[in-house]
Amino acid sequence: MWVDLLVEEILRTRSERAHVVNDAWTPSGFAHLGSLRGVVLHDAVTRGLRERGVAVRFLYGFDDFDPFDAVPPYLDRERFAPYLGRPLTEVPSPEPGYPSFAAYYAHRFSETFRRLGCAPEEYRGSELYRSGRMNEAIRTVLDRAEEVLAIDREISGSRRPMRHPLQVLCEACGRIATTLVTGWDGTAVTYACVPDKVTYAQGCGHRGRRSPFDGASKLIYKVEWAAKWWTLGVTVEGAGKDHFTRGGTHDVASAVAQRIFRYPTPFPIPYEFLLLGGRKMSGSAGRGVFAHEFLEIVRPELVRFLLVRVHYREQKDFDPAGDTIPRLYDEYDRAARAFRGEVDDPELARTFAYAMTAASRPGAWRPRFSRIAHLVQLPGVDVAAAVAAEKGAPLTEEDRAELQQRVEDARRWLRTYAPPEERFEVQPALPEVARDLTPAQQAFLAQLARVLETTPWEGEAVHAAIHRLKAELGLPAGEAFQAIYRALLGRRSGPQAGWLLAALDRTFVVQRLREAAGAAAGAGAGVEGP
Repeated sequence: MWVDLLVEEILRTRSERAHVVNDAWTPSGFAHLGSLRGVVLHDAVTRGLRERGVAVRFLYGFDDFDPFDAVPPYLDRERFAPYLGRPLTEVPSPEPGYPSFAAYYAHRFSETFRRLGCAPEEYRGSELYRSGRMNEAIRTVLDRAEEVLAIDREISGSRRPMRHPLQVLCEACGRIATTLVTGWDGTAVTYACVPDKVTYAQGCGHRGRRSPFDGASKLIYKVEWAAKWWTLGVTVEGAGKDHFTRGGTHDVASAVAQRIFRYPTPFPIPYEFLLLGGRKMSGSAGRGVFAHEFLEIVRPELVRFLLVRVHYREQKDFDPAGDTIPRLYDEYDRAARAFRGEVDDPELARTFAYAMTAASRPGAWRPRFSRIAHLVQLPGVDVAAAVAAEKGAPLTEEDRAELQQRVEDARRWLRTYAPPEERFEVQPALPEVARDLTPAQQAFLAQLARVLETTPWEGEAVHAAIHRLKAELGLPAGEAFQAIYRALLGRRSGPQAGWLLAALDRTFVVQRLREAAGAAAGAGAGVEGP
């Protein structure tokens, strides 16, 4: 399993006896589903290290001192545009009760990944700067600014028109994205707030001199990444593959860490993107499935399983529509059986172990998700009784809790991402499509109505009766079941027919089948639905 292989490589190639695993995210809007890939990956690696008896800390940073560079499309642009270019901590929260824009979105994401069983030590970039923890790194970079910029030019080919890799908070307009540091005398920096430095915000033109310490400035991202490794003692940190391109941000940060801070590059884990419909997701652009919304559709254990199941080097194009979620549930259930030793698949068993949260129920009876999705659509059906009959024993408390979760998930899926063919409704009157049955189908329904008058009224018995009768009549299975679905649902397909019929009133079913059998000849009167 890829997590185990990563952990083995970390232990084989690194000499540290204790590890600090770090990840970070900029709270510039709602986190999308792809943002969860990083936090779950680092959490899984942390679990793997701990499992091997290694002392390890898992840190998660919110880069809330980054500049506000775009108003998400789901917010009022007129309200937030005046804050573009300022640190995210200086932008007002879109909802009351939070000190800033960054605090609100950081809270929403933290709330989400903790439901997935991730429990890192959280920190804020703004706190690192304001507390003075980044002061030594800032001084080092300013004292060796020419070397740092030379490294950037050498590695990335950058020709940035800057003299110092630092952004100062403008004392006049409060923006940080628009400033250029023009000098450093060992105590203070001189700077200019440039009107056209960035396209999304306009500098005010102010020129000033101030100390760069204690939250008055921040390092540019490539350099800040290296400075955070050094300051926090990071030994393991991954990032999206775009950071690992030749001459990219990771190459620059690695060189700065080694040459300027004399600090070894943390063990790197370049991971692939999680796409939605072939497009990379973006929280600030409002593109993709938001992480907190997705957990309202798919339970946390399944989201974590999805992210752990896919190899970190594999690009995953996820589309929750169609049968994606039922198939994910089926694979998750198979992994649970492997974890319990019922299926011989060690890799899948390990995947389940890394996907577990406090809410996981590995020992529960697990009815198929698609079956539950069908049962919840049947009027008057006792889902628990149907599942207990399938299990062949009374449901335990754990079974019932698992079933309740699946019922809720199925209902949400049916409201949102289920394809039309998975949604059905028993029709109160004979559907028009039932008037076009072939004579063979009509004969089948007429005899089925008679057989069902004395058949035990439970799914398996009804299903068996259907199969026996269509075999006796020599009617192809497709034609037999299609006749039933057209008579009851007004469509050519549906859930397992035996359980569908047994969930309905027997009298209603018998009368409806007889009505459909005689429809072509104008026989039969309409009957009320169940």
